[in-house]
Amino acid sequence: MPDSREQQILEGLEIRLVRNDEQACYERFIEEQHYLKSAPLVGEQLRYVAEYKGEWMALLSWNAGSYHLADRDGWIGWSDAQRRVRLPFVANNSRFLILEGKGCPNLASRAMKLCLQRLSDDWKAAYGHGILVAESFVDPQLFRGTAYKACGWMLLGKTKGYARARREYYTEHNAPKELYVRTLRPDSLELLRAEQMPAAWRGGELEPRVRCRTKAADLGSIRGIFEGIEDYRTGTNWSYTISGLLTLVFCATLAGMSSGQRDLAEYARDLSQGQLRVLGFRRNRKTGRIPAPGETTFFRLLKQIPPEKLQEKLLACLDLLLGPAAPRLIIIDGKELRGSQGLQLVSAFCGETGRFLGARAVEEKSNEIPAAPELIKECAKDGAMLLVDALHSQNKLARTSVQECGVDYFMTVKKNQPALRETLRTTRESHRESFSP
Repeated sequence: MPDSREQQILEGLEIRLVRNDEQACYERFIEEQHYLKSAPLVGEQLRYVAEYKGEWMALLSWNAGSYHLADRDGWIGWSDAQRRVRLPFVANNSRFLILEGKGCPNLASRAMKLCLQRLSDDWKAAYGHGILVAESFVDPQLFRGTAYKACGWMLLGKTKGYARARREYYTEHNAPKELYVRTLRPDSLELLRAEQMPAAWRGGELEPRVRCRTKAADLGSIRGIFEGIEDYRTGTNWSYTISGLLTLVFCATLAGMSSGQRDLAEYARDLSQGQLRVLGFRRNRKTGRIPAPGETTFFRLLKQIPPEKLQEKLLACLDLLLGPAAPRLIIIDGKELRGSQGLQLVSAFCGETGRFLGARAVEEKSNEIPAAPELIKECAKDGAMLLVDALHSQNKLARTSVQECGVDYFMTVKKNQPALRETLRTTRESHRESFSP
C-alpha cells in the first residue's frame, strides 16, 4: 500500500500530451531507461507524460494498431474487410515507462487509467477520429502485466514469436509476447464489427483497398497475351517477368486502381504465393518465398514499354475477357494525362458499355484534331455511329468516317465556329426549298 506521501502523488498525478519542445527529452528517457529503447512510432501516434507538480513520473507512447493479430481479430469478431478499413480505431501502447526513482505502489495503473480516460478524445483532436480498442504487448520474461490487469485490460494469449526482419518476410525469435487488449467504450466491439458504423465514426474508416480477386489460372491466361512483348532488360537474372508485371497492371486497372506505382506495389503485396508463381516470378533463395514487386519495379516498367505495343496487348486482353468489341456508338474524347507534364491523349470508347477501344497520343506542338482520324481507322466498324465534340467537327474526320470506315457521324457545332454554322444553315435552307411542295 502507498504511504501518505505516495498517496499524495497518486491523487495529484496529472497526465498530458508531450509538447514539441519536449520530444527530445522524452525520447532520451525512453532510449536510456526502457528495455526496448527508442524507436520510430508507426502511423498515427501520441506521446504522454504523467507528472506530479511538474515533475515527470511516467511516459506512455501510443501508435497505430498492429495490422493483423489472430487473437485480437477473433476477439473483436470483425471480418478481414472490416479490419482493413477500421484499423485506425485501434491504438497500440508501444512504450510504457516508469522513470527511475519515481516508482511507488499503484503509480503505473494510475497513470494508465488517466491516459485511457483522455486517449480517444486526444486522438480525435489530432486525427479526426476516436479510439475504440487499446492493445499492448508484454514480455512475460520481464513483466507480469499487473498494471494492465489493474486497469481492466484482458490477456488474450501469446504472439507467435516472430519478428519482421525484412518487408517481405519474418524470422522466429522464440520470445513470444503476451497480448493485452481493452475496450474504451461498452459498445466498442459492436461498432467495430457492425455492418455499417454510425455516421459519427464512419469518417475515420480507411478507403477500401483494391485487392486482386483474379484466380491463378485466369492470371496465367492473361499473362499469355503479354508474352509477346519484348523484354527491354539485358541478361536473364530477373526476379519478375515482363508479362507477369503487365498482367498485374492490367488487373489492377480493371479493379479501379489508377494512382501509379505506389498503389500497384500495394496491390501486388496482397497476392498469394500461387498467384505470384503463375505470373512467372522467382522464389527468393534465402526465404523460400516469392516476394511481390515494389514501387521501383513498376516505375521502370511503365517507362520502358512501347505504348503502341502495350495498347495492342491490352485490347487483346479485353477481347479475351469480354469477347470481340462490336460497338454501335463510338465516342471520341481528348484529355490531358494527369501527372504526365502535358501529354494529351485522344481516346475512343464504346457508347453503350464504356469499353475502351483505343487511344492515340497527341504529337508535340500539335492538337487532338490530326490524331482523331487515325484512331477512327483503328477502332471503327461498319454501320457504327461516331459521336464527337465541337473540336472534332472537321471535314477530314467526316470524310474518313464515311468514305474509309463506313461510319456515320453526329457532330456538335458551337457559336465559336461561325463559318461552319453558316454553311449548315444555308445547306439546311436549300434542302427545305428543294423539298417544298
